[in-house]
Amino acid sequence: MALSMEEQRILDEMERNLAAEDPRLASRLGAFGQQRLRSPLRSQQARTVGGVLALALIATITIMVFVISPFAHHARQNTPTPGGKNGVNTTSLTTHAGSSSADGN
Repeated sequence: MALSMEEQRILDEMERNLAAEDPRLASRLGAFGQQRLRSPLRSQQARTVGGVLALALIATITIMVFVISPFAHHARQNTPTPGGKNGVNTTSLTTHAGSSSADGN
């Protein structure tokens, strides 16, 4: 909807008064909607580099997990358990076996 001549004149007068009273605000409002300079983080090159670095980090962590996990599993197998291998107390089995054969049963 177009403004009438009187409304346009009033609007122009308001703009001039604003520019006279607060030039900084007037310049900010005048620049509203204009394209700004691209920030470094918004450029295509920066996004590409960031994506490549993120993929490299994910790949490094994945490789480390697969390299370290066999060592962790191997270390758990080599630790002695209180009851012997698989939690079975082998000393009690040999004692009972020896005593039953000595009795002649």
